[in-house]
Amino acid sequence: MRVLKAIAMAGLLSATAAMPALAMDAMKDGTMMMMGADGMMMEMKPEGDAMKMMGDAMMKMGKPMKGAMIMMMHEGKMMMMDDMKMDDGKMMSEHMMMK
Repeated sequence: MRVLKAIAMAGLLSATAAMPALAMDAMKDGTMMMMGADGMMMEMKPEGDAMKMMGDAMMKMGKPMKGAMIMMMHEGKMMMMDDMKMDDGKMMSEHMMMK
């Protein structure tokens, strides 16, 4: 089990220039990631019975992501929303990827 550093983004839009440096590799099949309301992230690849139990629960109760999710820590609360089209016609995630 590997614990990733907590990510606290004080100003989502003001930090867009730093976003490419925070990009992560794509998750491998069977890997699970959890983000707590405090921004602490944990990535794990369960094995054996734990993998079966957790995988079964995820397939039964989980739902596929339809697109990118944008997250921001604000005053100690993790805020999240679906990616959205901005006034200039580009998606918010496109703005975050720009240098």
